[in-house]
Amino acid sequence: MRPLDVRIEAALGTFDDACRWELIDGILTECPDDVMEVVAGLLVDETERSRTLAADVLGRLVVTDPEVRPAALTILVAALVRETEPASVASIVAALGHVGDPGVLGFVFPLAGDTSPAVRLAVAFTVATVSPQPLSPEACEALIALSRDEDPEVRDWATFGLGTLSDADSPDVRAALLARAEDTYRDTRAEALFGLAVRRDPRAVPHLIRALGSPSVGGLMVDAAAAAADPRLLPALWALQHAGRADAVRVRRAIDRCSGRETRQRLVS
Repeated sequence: MRPLDVRIEAALGTFDDACRWELIDGILTECPDDVMEVVAGLLVDETERSRTLAADVLGRLVVTDPEVRPAALTILVAALVRETEPASVASIVAALGHVGDPGVLGFVFPLAGDTSPAVRLAVAFTVATVSPQPLSPEACEALIALSRDEDPEVRDWATFGLGTLSDADSPDVRAALLARAEDTYRDTRAEALFGLAVRRDPRAVPHLIRALGSPSVGGLMVDAAAAAADPRLLPALWALQHAGRADAVRVRRAIDRCSGRETRQRLVS
């Protein structure tokens, strides 16, 4: 049996996710020559597990070898049109996100309301990363809807797509970000507050003050404070600096921006 076939059989046989992705990486690094032909066959296999693996391999392959993207795009779109199993659909949609062709979005948007959280997560990832700027109305609508999803990872990716990857700025976008400002999932809260801060929405400030005082404050929250550049954040930033609970360079930058010191230094220089 070829080394490629051995690794594929091993990846199909393991139910340990970390091990499975290690085997996929091994397929790409040690057996690259016949991968496209083999995974194209697996994408039409009768077993869901084989089709899912094929899509996951293609998603990694197009990142390491961009030259295969046109061929991968063709077979992935064809696979998505006929696929009905949630795990395979999710992997195909995610792989299309790695291909990076905005032309796939017409196939992806209808899946934003899928019953499977894995599919919705893949849709949020792909819409967030593939959509051209400025966001189309369809992309904006999908990300806003997904930012309200019951699954925290889906909300996180959709909020990241709206607030950070996109410069879309409308009352609906700001309302969607504000709705996530106190999300139960910390990463989603941080993405929402950063998105509001870069848009200089003053409604972010009270939420940022609370976030900066949290024991679990992260770097993105501090970056959001820097982007907001609002002097009302200074007491919380000084307290954070004194406590040493965040990266000192980031905190110093946020203090400089909120105090106007950075602006004054630019004017002087």
